[in-house]
Amino acid sequence: MSEDESILLTIRGLLPSLTTGEKKVGNYVLRYPDAVVKLSITELAEACGVSDATIFRFCRKVGTEGYQDFKIALAKESVSPDSLVYADVIPEDSLLTMAEKIVEANVKALRDTLKVLDVESLDRALNAILAAGQVQIYAVGGSGVAARELQFKLMQLGINANAFIDSQMQFISASLLSKADVGIAISHSGSKRHTVEALKLAKASGATTICITSHPASPIAKVADIKLYTSAWEDLVHDDFPSVRNAQLTLIDVIYEGILKKAPQRAKASLFRTNEAISTLQL
Repeated sequence: MSEDESILLTIRGLLPSLTTGEKKVGNYVLRYPDAVVKLSITELAEACGVSDATIFRFCRKVGTEGYQDFKIALAKESVSPDSLVYADVIPEDSLLTMAEKIVEANVKALRDTLKVLDVESLDRALNAILAAGQVQIYAVGGSGVAARELQFKLMQLGINANAFIDSQMQFISASLLSKADVGIAISHSGSKRHTVEALKLAKASGATTICITSHPASPIAKVADIKLYTSAWEDLVHDDFPSVRNAQLTLIDVIYEGILKKAPQRAKASLFRTNEAISTLQL
């Protein structure tokens, strides 16, 4: 792996594609990175309940040559000022400690999302959205909040957009898309079956497909033509947890501002018209 890559973000992104034993190692490293630096390969294997061979395979899968190379990469990252580790909220926490952990988790999710942002992919996504006849957005569960927000922001900018949370409506919508359209699927895990299937249908219909997910090795990322990544640790923060939702919403804000930057006249004209329409409700 290159020097500017984050070993912890790499592990987090690859978790869904790892074997059961390798996932145990990954979760342990993500939870206790400072402690792992001080452990031998045998000690880490015992702590995770796996074999030394599993540790070695894990190290190779995350892009390092072996265990020593892995520990060096981990040690370099642990001294970074941005190396804040997610911490569980536990029953014994005071209200202040609970609040601190939640805020820190949100801060880290946003910082990590910026680290994994691929500007070239973002540019391709913006161009596809601007050129689309219609944009259909698919999500379930907690990601539905982000889907609705993306629909709202795109409509404000004059882009024909709809968000579908119901799986049957997703399939109907995706099957009717064309080459002129864009299908966007939002899933933190990248493995929500209905969302993945909807994006597959959109792709089969000829539409340009975009995904917003935290996992590069997930099923939804394999389907999408354009991949946009957020970052939050699902073992501690699930699809409906604020850190996941805020990372998704922040990326949607980036998309919104990107469209304003790329097509300012079109966007501003649409914003003026929508604001005028909304203002009549306040009379």
